[in-house]
Amino acid sequence: MSRVTESLKRLNVKNDAGTRGQDDEMVGKKVELTLSLEETVSHDQNYILSVCGTQSEPEFTIGAGLSDHSCVIYSVGESTSRTITLDHNQAPIVGVKFSPTSKNILYIATNDGLITARDLRAKGKVVAEFKDGTEDGKTKPLASFDLSCDERLVAGGTEHTGGDAFILFWDLRQSGSKIGNKNNLLGGYWESHMDDVTCLTFHPTKRNVLASGSTDGLMNIFDLTQSSEDLALTSSLNTESSVDRLGWLTDDSLWCTTHTHLQLWECEGACAYETFARSHLAVSRDDPDNCYLVKFHTTNVFGQPFLLAGSSTVTRENLRCLSIRENCLETCYEIIGNKQIVRDSWIHEKSGSLVTVGEKGIINVWRQAESPTQRDSDHKLLTKIGNGRDRHHRIKPY
Repeated sequence: MSRVTESLKRLNVKNDAGTRGQDDEMVGKKVELTLSLEETVSHDQNYILSVCGTQSEPEFTIGAGLSDHSCVIYSVGESTSRTITLDHNQAPIVGVKFSPTSKNILYIATNDGLITARDLRAKGKVVAEFKDGTEDGKTKPLASFDLSCDERLVAGGTEHTGGDAFILFWDLRQSGSKIGNKNNLLGGYWESHMDDVTCLTFHPTKRNVLASGSTDGLMNIFDLTQSSEDLALTSSLNTESSVDRLGWLTDDSLWCTTHTHLQLWECEGACAYETFARSHLAVSRDDPDNCYLVKFHTTNVFGQPFLLAGSSTVTRENLRCLSIRENCLETCYEIIGNKQIVRDSWIHEKSGSLVTVGEKGIINVWRQAESPTQRDSDHKLLTKIGNGRDRHHRIKPY
């Protein structure tokens, strides 16, 4: 990872020639992710807005949040199988996440200020819920949420309401998190953002560190062990744009996507050490305004971290993975057969599966194309297996 980080820091892309110049070379190499599985969840102009999954094996589970407020659960292996449909949500879904400690618990956050934990072993029964239950607490519409790495804290980011934008905290260890408790809110911050809190991400290993992003252009980093919001705010980074997504790149650096750029930041930096406009990331020679950013994946499952980006034209929906190599951006994988504008993505690391969801209500599972040698080897192995089968805020969060 250190080598990748140094490569990121040395990037010096002044125009999109470095990216577009790779096109012919990459076509010659035919480096592709091919369609492994496809499932149409809805035919009713129902978008899939978010996706999450478990890292279990050999089969894994994915959850997808739809624009009709429902959430569908699929088991994915050699095929996809819908196991549960959760259709009791009363408001738009703003996020879905599996528990980091149990593959059977799914958290769903909705815009009406409610976060619920569902037990998939009990047909999605609500086993805990989190909301602002203070006596004078008006409903604060949620725009984002996340869970700490040890599943100790839940954080929810709200829309700008009543002159403030809040980050609210709940402690999952408290018995008060059970259904029916009228006030299980630990506390919150409301002075660090001036507009909707669009994204929250806990540090992957430090349970007390939280990063937030907002349409006010700020990315804030908090140390939740501190006694007040002022003390907790350790860094405030100004992207000068509306933050759409953010995540941890390394232990002390962040990536974020705005509606037009990918930015890379050191947590203590005064400005982004790299910024890439859509012209740098264009997935075709079309007008860069047709391009969009989906998500930056920091995993090395495909050899290096990559940005998933797409472009929409009259004739096709392009999609590809862009990575960093020798100080420039290049296509590491073309994705062949995409039919929709992609809204979210997730990776199952063990199987090397990239899951994408989007505006035509389709779940796609993409995997690396096999070489002829690998296909022959796999065919021999499958034949052998077949032959042998007959033989038997200011309030301190905590």
